[in-house]
Amino acid sequence: MKNRLKNLLLALTAVVAFTACKDDEGLDSTATPVVKYIRYTDPAQSDVYLTSASMGELIAIIGSGLEGVCSVRFNDVEAKLNPTYITANSVLVNVPGTLPTEITNTITLTTRKGRTCVVENFVSKAPAPVIGSVSCEWAKPGDAVVIRGNYFFSKADGSDPELTIGGLPVAIDSYTNTELSAVIPAGLDTSVRQRIALANDNGTGRSMFYLYDRSNIFIDFEDLSWDWWGRSSGDIFTDRGIDGSYMFLNGTSAAWNWNEDLSLFYCNINEDGSVNTQLLPEGDDVSDYSLKFEIRSDAWVDGYMAMWFTGEYNTFSIDGDEAQCHWRGYEQGLPSGEWTTVTIPLTEFCYDKEETTTSRTLKSSDMKSFCIFFFGSLSDDANSGAALQVAVDNFRLVKKQ
Repeated sequence: MKNRLKNLLLALTAVVAFTACKDDEGLDSTATPVVKYIRYTDPAQSDVYLTSASMGELIAIIGSGLEGVCSVRFNDVEAKLNPTYITANSVLVNVPGTLPTEITNTITLTTRKGRTCVVENFVSKAPAPVIGSVSCEWAKPGDAVVIRGNYFFSKADGSDPELTIGGLPVAIDSYTNTELSAVIPAGLDTSVRQRIALANDNGTGRSMFYLYDRSNIFIDFEDLSWDWWGRSSGDIFTDRGIDGSYMFLNGTSAAWNWNEDLSLFYCNINEDGSVNTQLLPEGDDVSDYSLKFEIRSDAWVDGYMAMWFTGEYNTFSIDGDEAQCHWRGYEQGLPSGEWTTVTIPLTEFCYDKEETTTSRTLKSSDMKSFCIFFFGSLSDDANSGAALQVAVDNFRLVKKQ
C-alpha cells in the first residue's frame, strides 16, 4: 500500500520524548507492523488520508501489529514517541522538525524485535518560516537584533533565506533553524509600524507583531498628565533611550525593603472613580493578552520586579489582594545595558507577595491602574546593597498571536 509524504522536512515536539526502544508494555510483541493508511488526528477529518504532512504536525499512523513499535523515522530523522500514544492499531507522532540529510520520502517503523515496515511516497513538507519574536521591537537603524522563530531554512541551492524589514532587504549575519542575527537597515522609517518577513523555498513568513507599534501603549513617559506617585520628572531621561523618554529606576537590592526609588505607581483612575483610559476592552478575556514593555538592565542581580494592576484610586500596596507577576529578568538572560522587549502573558499575574499562592486571578475590571515595585527576598544575602538600575519604557497590552 502506498502511504505518502514526499520531501520530509518535518518538525516540532508535542509529546513526551521517547526515542529509544525500551521494555514497556507491548514492546515485546513479535508482530510485524503493517500500515494501512495515515490520517489527521482530528476525528472530523478521519476520512482524509494523508500523502504528506508538515513539520511539527501531529498525524495518526493506522494499521496492525503496531504495539511493538519503538522507532519511527521520517526519511533519516528519528521522531520523538510517547508510549502512551502507541497501540496495536495506531501510532500518534509529530513529524520531526529537523531537515533530513537524505530525502527518501519514506516513513520507517521498527519494533523492539527488529520487525520493520516502510511506508513509501510520503512527503514531509517544510512550512514557511515562522517569526515569533525579535530581541527589541524599538531597535533603531544600525542596531543589531536577534529574530527568533522556526523553519529558518536555507534555499535548495544553499543560499540564505531572504530577510526584509519594512520592505527593505536586510543582510543576515548568521542563522540557525530557529534564530537569526541581523542589523536594522539604514533608512527604515521608524515613525510608522513595520513588519519583518523571511522567505525561502517553502514560502514567506511574516511577523504577526510590528516594530514601532504605538497602539495599546498606556505608559510611554512622554505624556505625564496622568496621576502618578512615588516618582518625579527628574527620573525621566531621553539619553540612551529607545523611543524618546523613559523612566530610570535607581536603587539598591535589599530583602523585603520598601524603596520608592525602585517603584512606579501609575494611577489611571480619578478620585471620583472615573477611568481615564480603559486598559482592556470591556468583556475581553484577560488570558488572551500579554503585557509588553522595553527594559534596559544596567545592574540587577537579585530580587523580583513585582507588577500588578488595581482598580483602586491612588491606593497601592504590595500586601494587597491583587494578582501579582514576579519577573526576574536577570534569570531570563536579560543582556546588560541593552534595550530588550519583554513579553509576559497576563496569566502569569497569579502570585501574592511571598509567592505562597499561585492561584490569584487577574480580572479585566481591576485593570485600571498599574504598579511596579522591585521587592522580595534575596536569593543571596551577599546581594544586599547591590546596585539595581533599570530603565523601562512603552508599557502596552497586546493580544496573543
